[in-house]
Amino acid sequence: MKQMKNNSNLKNAWFCMMAMLLFAVFPVFSQNTTVKGKVVDELGEPVIGVNVTVVGNRSLGAITDLDGNFTLTVPASSTLEVSFIGYKSQTIKLSGRTSLEIILKEDAEQLDEVVVVGYGTQKKVNLTGAVSAITSEGLVATKNQNAQNMLTGKVPGVRVVQKTSEPGEFNNQFDIRGFGAPLIVVDGVPRGDMQRMDPNEIESISVLKDASAAIYGVRAANGVVLITTKKGEKNKTKIDYNMYYGIQRPSEILKPVDAVGRMTLFNDVQMRDVVNPSWKYSQEQIDEFLTGKRQSTDWYDAIMSNSAPQQSHNVAISGGGEKVDYYVSFAYMNQGGFFKGDALDYSRYNVRSNVNAQLTKNLKVSVKLSGMIDDREGNSKDSWEIFKNLWRSAPDDPLYANNTYPYYQKPQSADDNPLALIDTDATGYKKRGNKIFQSSFEGEYTVPGVKGLKLRGMFSYDTKENDETYWTKEYKLYTYNEAADSYNEATRLGPTQLKRVHNSSWSTLWQASVSYDNTFANHHVSGLLLYEEGHNVGDNLWAQRNFSIPLPYLFAGDSDQQIGMADANGLTESASKGLVGKFNYDYKGRYLAEFSFRYDGSSKFPKDNRWGFFPGASVGWRVSEEAFIKDNDNLKFITNLKLRASYGKMGDDGAADYQFLSGYNYPNTSGAYDKYPTGYMFGGAYLNALGFRAVANPNITWYTVKTLNVGIDADFWNGLLGVTFEIFQRDRDGLLADRLVSLPGTFGSTMPQENLNSDRTKGIELELRHSNRIGNFQYNVNGQVSLTRGMRRYYETDPAGNSYDYWRNRNLYRYNDIWFGYGAAGRYTSYEQIANSIYADGSKLPGDYIYEDWNQDGVIDDKDMHPIATTTNPGESWEKKNNYPLMNFGLSLGASWKGFDLNLLFQGSAMSYVAYGEQLTSPLAFDGNALDMFMDRWHPVNPTQNPYDPSCEWISGYYSFGGAKALPNENSEFMIQKGDYLRLKSAEIGYTFPKNWLSTVGVKNLRVYFNAYNLFTITGVRGVDPEKPADLYGYMYPLNKTFNFGANITF
Repeated sequence: MKQMKNNSNLKNAWFCMMAMLLFAVFPVFSQNTTVKGKVVDELGEPVIGVNVTVVGNRSLGAITDLDGNFTLTVPASSTLEVSFIGYKSQTIKLSGRTSLEIILKEDAEQLDEVVVVGYGTQKKVNLTGAVSAITSEGLVATKNQNAQNMLTGKVPGVRVVQKTSEPGEFNNQFDIRGFGAPLIVVDGVPRGDMQRMDPNEIESISVLKDASAAIYGVRAANGVVLITTKKGEKNKTKIDYNMYYGIQRPSEILKPVDAVGRMTLFNDVQMRDVVNPSWKYSQEQIDEFLTGKRQSTDWYDAIMSNSAPQQSHNVAISGGGEKVDYYVSFAYMNQGGFFKGDALDYSRYNVRSNVNAQLTKNLKVSVKLSGMIDDREGNSKDSWEIFKNLWRSAPDDPLYANNTYPYYQKPQSADDNPLALIDTDATGYKKRGNKIFQSSFEGEYTVPGVKGLKLRGMFSYDTKENDETYWTKEYKLYTYNEAADSYNEATRLGPTQLKRVHNSSWSTLWQASVSYDNTFANHHVSGLLLYEEGHNVGDNLWAQRNFSIPLPYLFAGDSDQQIGMADANGLTESASKGLVGKFNYDYKGRYLAEFSFRYDGSSKFPKDNRWGFFPGASVGWRVSEEAFIKDNDNLKFITNLKLRASYGKMGDDGAADYQFLSGYNYPNTSGAYDKYPTGYMFGGAYLNALGFRAVANPNITWYTVKTLNVGIDADFWNGLLGVTFEIFQRDRDGLLADRLVSLPGTFGSTMPQENLNSDRTKGIELELRHSNRIGNFQYNVNGQVSLTRGMRRYYETDPAGNSYDYWRNRNLYRYNDIWFGYGAAGRYTSYEQIANSIYADGSKLPGDYIYEDWNQDGVIDDKDMHPIATTTNPGESWEKKNNYPLMNFGLSLGASWKGFDLNLLFQGSAMSYVAYGEQLTSPLAFDGNALDMFMDRWHPVNPTQNPYDPSCEWISGYYSFGGAKALPNENSEFMIQKGDYLRLKSAEIGYTFPKNWLSTVGVKNLRVYFNAYNLFTITGVRGVDPEKPADLYGYMYPLNKTFNFGANITF
C-alpha cells in the first residue's frame, strides 16, 4: 500500500510539473506572429535574395523572392536584421507590426573592408602601405588549374606570364613589380606550392608590395603574397558543391607544310644560288603529290588532338555554432593533354580542414590541416622534344615504313619519329607525383582585466614527398626495302633504362606573440611582439638501371652499370630565428602611422654576419576626415581621400648557400653530365673524384633591400569612382657576384661570391574603380595598369676601353633591359633599288631586308646597333632573352540583373619583345620541314625563272625568298617581334535560380554558368601566342583556350 501511495504522489507531481510547463510555454506560442514584408532599394526596385533573420536566433529567417517579398513567423517582440551584399545592414524592432516595407541603402564606400596584412588584419581604410587584395569571388571568376593564372590582370603590380598550359607544368613567371619570386604565406606560415592549391578553398589573397612586407624579413625582399583559407560561419551550416567540365583547345596551331610546300621552299633556297640557280625537286616529283600518286603525311594531325578535356570538382561542408566553427573541403581536378593517346595527363586531389573553437571564455584554439596528392604522367621524351621532331619531320616520309604498323618510319630529317614518342608502349613514359601535408595549431588567450591584450602561440609542421619514375624504352625505326621486301632497322633511345627519384623535405615553424589593441578617447593603438623559429630539411636519392627484359621495376634491371646517387644540392638544412615587432596608431581615423621591425638570424651566414635588422615605417593622412572637407558642402562628393608613404629595409638569404665554409666537394659533380660524379679507374674499380670549393668568404652576409613607396587612395560619390596611385623605388645592395673580371686570371682558385653589386627598380601603378546600381541592374568596372623598370647602380666588371665601349657595354645608371640591335629600313622592292643601294651586294633580291645605317657611315656593321627593344638578359643569346613585359594592365567588368551575372576580364601587356629561333625563325632548319606561315613569302611569278634576271616579276610576302639563305639578323627589328597584346582572358555568364524554386527540393542556391579562358587575343606577334617564351628553342607546349560549363550548388 505504501508503495502504491508513493507512485500516486509521483504521478501527481509529474502532472503538476507538466501543467506549469505548459502554462509557461503557452504565452510564448501565443505571442508568435506572422510578419510579411518587402525589401526595396532607394529607387523603389525590389531587392532579391536579401537575408532577413531574427537577432539572437539566426535559425529563424527568410530570403526575399523575385519581388523582394518575404514571410516570417517570429515572436512579436523580435528584432530583425536585414542584410545583403553591397547594402548597409539594418536592424528593425517589430513592436507588434506585421507588415514592413524596408528600404536598403547602398554601402558603396566599402571602407570597413578588412584586409589581411602581416601577422594580422586591418581595415582597408586604415592601411598605410601598398597592399592589394582580392576575394574568393574575384579569384574564381577565372577558371584554371593554377591559382596564379587566376590572378592575371586583377591585382595591380602582380605580373603573371603563363609560359605553357602543359598539364602539371607549373613554370609561370610570377612576381610583384618585377622584383622576382615573392614569399608565399598560407594561413600565417611561409609555404610554396600556391600553384597546387584548390582555388575554391581560398578566402582571400593580399599582396604586400612595399615596406609592409618588411615584417617578414627573410625572403620578403621580393614582396609577400598572403593567402587566407576559408572558415565556417556560425549558425550557417551548408554544403557547397562547385564543379565545371570543359574542353581545351590550343591557342596556336602551328602546322608544318605538306610535301609540296616543303619541296617548294627547298627549291626557293636552291634558286638563290647566284652561280647556278636550280630546283632541288623536279616538277615531276612535285606532281606525284599534286595528282595523288603519293600522299603527303600530316604529322600534326597524327600527333595532335584538336581538343582535350578538363574538369574540376569541390565539395565543402562548413558551419558552426557559438563555440565552434568548421570548414572541410575535398577537391579533385583533372587536365588532359593535346597529344593523341592518354600519356599526357595531370590529376590532383586536395583536402582541407579548418576548425576554430572557443574552449573557454578567454581561450580560443584553431587547427588547420591540409593535404594534396597530384600525379603527372607524360611521355618518355619531354613535350618540347616531341614538338621539335614533329615540326622537323618530312611530309614525304610515311608514319610507318611501307605504311605497316608497328614499323615506325625512320625520319630523314628528325632525330625520332614523333608518333613513336607519344606511344608509351613503344618508347616509355614519365610519372611524377607529389604528396604534401601541411598543418598548423594555434592558441589565443585573451588576458582578463586588460582590454585588448592577447597571448598567442602557433606551431606548424609541413612535409613534402616527391616521387618520379623515368621509364625510357629502346625502340626501333625502319626503312622499307621494296626490292627485297624487307625492313632495315635502326635502334633509338637505347638501352632501355629505368630511373627512380625520391625527394623529401620537411619544415617546422613555431611562434609566440603578445598583442595589444585598444582605443583611448580618439586614439587607437595596437602593437605586436612576436618571436619565431623555423627549421627546414631536405633530402633525396635516385637509382638507375639498364634493362635486358623490359619490366619497369628496379629489381628486374641489370646489375651491370647500375647507379645509386643523391644530388648534393638537394641535401639541405637551414634554420632561422626572428624577433618581430609592430606598432600601429591612428587618431580619429585621420592620422595614421605604423612602425615594424624584424631582427632576423640565418644559419646560412657566418656567426658574425648572421643577424640582420630590418625596419619599416609608414604614415597616412585621411584628408577626407578633416573638417575643411567633411563640413564643406561643395566637397561632399569626396568619400575618402588618403595620402600615404612608406619606407622599409628587408633582407634575403636565398642565394647564400653556406659560402663561408671552406673544404671540398665530394663526390665532385661539377661539369659532369646529368650530375654523375666524376672520377677515375684504379685497380679495376671506379673511384669518385674530389672537387675543390671556391675560396671561403667569411664576410658574406645578407643582401639588403630598401624600398620607398608613395601612394594616394581616393573614392568619390559614394563609390561611383575610386582611384589608387602608387609610385615606388627599390634599391638592392650587396648582391652576390665574383671578381673574375677585375682580378688576374692567375689567381689560382675559384673566386668566392661577395656582396658586391647593387641595382634599382622603380615604377608606377594606377587603379581605377567604378560601381553603380540602377534598379535591378548592378555593375562594376575595375581597371589597372603598372609599369616597372630596373637599372644597375654598380656591378663588378672590367674598365671600359673607351667612351663607346662604356656606352655600349657598361649600363650603369640606365635601364638594364635595353636590347641593342639593327633598325629596320624597309625591304628591297625592285632590282633598280638594289642596283642603286650602297649597302646591297650581288646576292640581294627583291624582298630582302634593308638595315638602318644608324651612324650614317655608309657601312652596316656592329656600330649601327642601338637600343631597339627591351628584354631580360640583354647580353645573352636569343633563347635567354625572356619576353617578360614591363607594362601590364587589366580591365574587369562585372554586371548582374535579376539572377543573371556577367564577368569579363581583359588583360594585356606592353613593352615586351621576343625573338624566336630554329623552326620558328628558319624554315627547313636542320634540313627538316617548315611551318606553314613561311609560305607567306616573296617569290617570283614564274617559279622557274632565274630570280637574278631583272625581268623577273615578284609577288610580295612577309618573309624573304629562300628564307633559309636570307634570314634576318637575330638582333634586328626584322627578327624581334613586339609582344604587346590585349586578350579577353576570361569571360563568364551565369544564372542563379530563384530560391523559392529550389526550397521544395532542399537546395538553398543553384547557379549555372558558362566560362571561357583566353577567348581571343589581339597582337602583332606572328604565328604564335604572344606569351610564348623563347625558352627551349621555342618548342614549348602551347597555351590553351578553354570552354567550361559549371555549377555552384548549396544545400
